[in-house]
Amino acid sequence: MTANDKESLKKLSDAQILAVVIYGEARGESREGKIAVGSVVLNRRAFGITHPKWGSLYGDTISEVITAPFQFSCFNGGDPNGTKCIWIAEHWEKATEENAVLNDCYGIAQGLLGGEIKRNTNALYYHTLKARPAWRDKLTIETTIGNHIFYV
Repeated sequence: MTANDKESLKKLSDAQILAVVIYGEARGESREGKIAVGSVVLNRRAFGITHPKWGSLYGDTISEVITAPFQFSCFNGGDPNGTKCIWIAEHWEKATEENAVLNDCYGIAQGLLGGEIKRNTNALYYHTLKARPAWRDKLTIETTIGNHIFYV
């Protein structure tokens, strides 16, 4: 993610940036899968606030958690979702007019932030079923939802 990309994302509200991540990471997943990805972001923010050392590394705001390097694959260099997500950030109004899935992700983000939708995982990490990150063997699997494995 470039500095300009990061600035585009930081201009969004918490609900908008959370929606972009849910869209970028889980747009093809069920509602439960989308909620789980949003839950991970909120869990990291809460953990960062209550554990300042971790928070200084990854951030204690939604924007800081989401834009921290190498945390969400949709913003990693070379990921095709990154281009889509940055375009959405730069053209929010147009994107929401044209994209029903993004609007669903936005509704989930708003519900998670407002408390109307409850988090469905305590996980701080996840990956797709196809991925094999080196860190996976050091953590405990909490659940699998759709194409993602969630870890505590």
